[in-house]
Amino acid sequence: MKKLIYIFTFLLSFSLSAQDLYWYDVFLDVKNQNAKAFENAVDKFYSSVDFPEGVTMTFSNIALKGQGFKETHILSFVSSTSTSLADFRSSLSGEEWEKYLDGLRPYINSARTSAGNASNLYNEEEFNPIGQAWAFKVKNKDIPTFTDAFKTAMETIEFPGFVGLARVTHGLSNGENLIIYGTYSNLNDAFTFENPKNEAEAKAFGEFFNVTGDISEFTQTWTRVKIKDYQ
Repeated sequence: MKKLIYIFTFLLSFSLSAQDLYWYDVFLDVKNQNAKAFENAVDKFYSSVDFPEGVTMTFSNIALKGQGFKETHILSFVSSTSTSLADFRSSLSGEEWEKYLDGLRPYINSARTSAGNASNLYNEEEFNPIGQAWAFKVKNKDIPTFTDAFKTAMETIEFPGFVGLARVTHGLSNGENLIIYGTYSNLNDAFTFENPKNEAEAKAFGEFFNVTGDISEFTQTWTRVKIKDYQ
């Protein structure tokens, strides 16, 4: 169960899971000269936190991103239930919490949050240290069609790690409401994934984009590298 919970930070042979995951992401723009001090402060605080069963946090830096994406780090909280995630977030309060926040403020330029739920999860035991998010704008009425196209593609595409489809329900940025998130064990896998390995995969990619091209707008992709897990 612990390995299953690691899946998000939305911040993606396949075996489908019927269980949704709930996630709460904190994106932070950290001043370059303060990155190490910031990372040490985050680690010190969350290493002392008593995480309840079923809730985890992954701390990562955002190593690759497009123009206009200014955040440098992400804290991804994940749980198999919305109640446990909400209760844990509410528990982050009091004197020690305020001291932690006060200590971080000099290191950061800005922060933002988003939350949602993830379903249609594959390779759940392969939540690797490098993760990539592909963000899309999709009208609500077209989300089922997009979801079905994703599931159909995953019947053929052999992704090298975990992959899943997430819906952003809070903290949308410029209308992005669906994210495909996948993980890789190393940079080589990340660099080569979008090259189909055979004719069947090429056809699956093509059919996915044919179906989703008219109902979605691909907006951006970004890649994070794990610093540490907490549980």
